[in-house]
Amino acid sequence: MSLRPAVLLVAAVLLVPRPGTSQDAAPKVAGVDVPAPKRTRSVPPHYPPEAQALGMRGIVILELVVGPDGKVVSARVTRSVPPFDDAALSAAREWEYEVTKVEGKPVSVILTVPIEFKMRLPEMARDDGIPELRQGVVPAFPPGAGPETATVTAEVSLDPDGHVAEARIKSGESPWAESVIQALRTWRFSPVDGQGGLAFEVKAEFASGGKSGPHVDLRLSGPRRIEAPPVAETSPTPPAGTTAPPAPTAEAAPPPSPAPPATTAPPAATPSPAPASPSPPAPTATPTPAAPRPAAPPEELIRNPAGGKPAASPVAPPPAAGPPPATGAPPPAGGPPAPGTAGAAASAAPAIPATPAPPTPGVSAVRDVTLAPGVPDLVKGRRPVAPPLARMQGVSGTVDVRFAVDAAGSATIKEVTGPDSLKEAARQTVVSWSFRRSTPERLFLAATFSYKGDTASAAVRAQE
Repeated sequence: MSLRPAVLLVAAVLLVPRPGTSQDAAPKVAGVDVPAPKRTRSVPPHYPPEAQALGMRGIVILELVVGPDGKVVSARVTRSVPPFDDAALSAAREWEYEVTKVEGKPVSVILTVPIEFKMRLPEMARDDGIPELRQGVVPAFPPGAGPETATVTAEVSLDPDGHVAEARIKSGESPWAESVIQALRTWRFSPVDGQGGLAFEVKAEFASGGKSGPHVDLRLSGPRRIEAPPVAETSPTPPAGTTAPPAPTAEAAPPPSPAPPATTAPPAATPSPAPASPSPPAPTATPTPAAPRPAAPPEELIRNPAGGKPAASPVAPPPAAGPPPATGAPPPAGGPPAPGTAGAAASAAPAIPATPAPPTPGVSAVRDVTLAPGVPDLVKGRRPVAPPLARMQGVSGTVDVRFAVDAAGSATIKEVTGPDSLKEAARQTVVSWSFRRSTPERLFLAATFSYKGDTASAAVRAQE
C-alpha cells in the first residue's frame, strides 16, 4: 500500500467525532436536559431612578448561557420592559452558578430567568424620631467598582410632607457618592410629626463580600427639627359696598383740671362769688361766670343753644387760659356750631364706604411654589423637583399646567404643555397639591414650572 492512502486513512480516523465530545459540547437546556443550576453569586439589579420617579414596575425575562465554569457567558432579553432592560442585563452578567456536569464532565447550560422590578424598600436602621420610609430604592453598588469597601455619609432634610427637600454628601468618594445621591432622590417618608421639617444623617456602607454578594448597609441617625418659617396673618377684607369699621383708638383722657369753655358762657341766674378761671375780669364789666363743670367723659355732649338734641363729638383738648373773646366775634376754631346747625351737621355727614382691598396672595406651605393674588392657600403637596433623567441629560425648560380645584381642594389636570421629559414630573406635582377652599364652586388655575439643571420652581395664578 502506498504512502498516500495510509495518510488519508489516518486523517479520516482523527476527524471522526468521538463519543461524548461534540454532542456533549452543545449547551443543555435547564429543566429539559439537565436540572436548573443553583445560583451561587447574585448581584441585585439597579432600579432606574427615572422608573422609580414614575412609579413603574415590570418583569424582564432573560435567556442566559452559563458556561462550564458556572459563569454567565451571554444574556439576551426575551421579554422587554424598556426602562429595566439594561439594568437586568448588567446584573445578570455578573451572576455565577453551580457547575453542571453530565457523565462527570462540565457542560454549558441555557436557562430562562425572570427579573422582577418592584417597589422594594431598602432595609435600614433608623433612630427614634425619623419617619418611616414609604418609597425609594437602595443605593446601587457601582458596577466595576472592584472588591474594595466604601462608606458615604449624607445630610438629608425633609419637608413636612416627608419629601426629601435637600441632600448633600458630607463624606465619601465617587462613584459611591453619586450612587447615594441618586437613591436619596427617590426616597419618600411618612409626614413629619409636628410643625416644620426634619434633618438627619444617612450613612451607607458598601461591601462587596459575603454570601449574598455586594450589598449596602444603611443607617439613619441624629434627627433634629427644622423650624417652619412664620406665616404672616392677613386681616379679613370687608365685603364690597360695606362700611369698614373704624380703627380702635385710645380714649381721650379727661383734662387735668377744670377749665372754662372756649366761648363766652351765658350769665347764670344767680351770681357766683368766685370766677371759674384765673383770668382777670374785663375792665368794663364783670360777667358772672358759670359754675365749674366736671371733667368731660371720653365723648362729650355739645348741647345746641337753640334747644336741639345733643350731638356727640370727640373731646378737643382744652384751650389755653386767656380772656374770653369779645362779644360778636366769630367763635374760634373747634368751638360750638352756630345755633340750629349742630344736629344738621351731625346727620349730614355721609358714611364713607370702605374701598375693597386688593386680593392678597395666598400662603404656600410647599417649598419653591409661589401664589398670585386670588389663589387660595396651598396647604400641602410635593415641591417642584427636576426629573432625574432630565437632570442627567441636561434638559431645562418651562411647563404650563392648567388644572381645576374642587370644593375639597383637590386638583384635576386639564392640560399640560412643555418638553416631554418634564411634563410628567409637573403633572404629578400638581396632582399632589391640596388647596384650602371656603367656597363650593370649582376654581380654574394655571401653574408655570421652571426647570433649570437641579433647580425647579412653580408659580400658580388664576386662569385668564
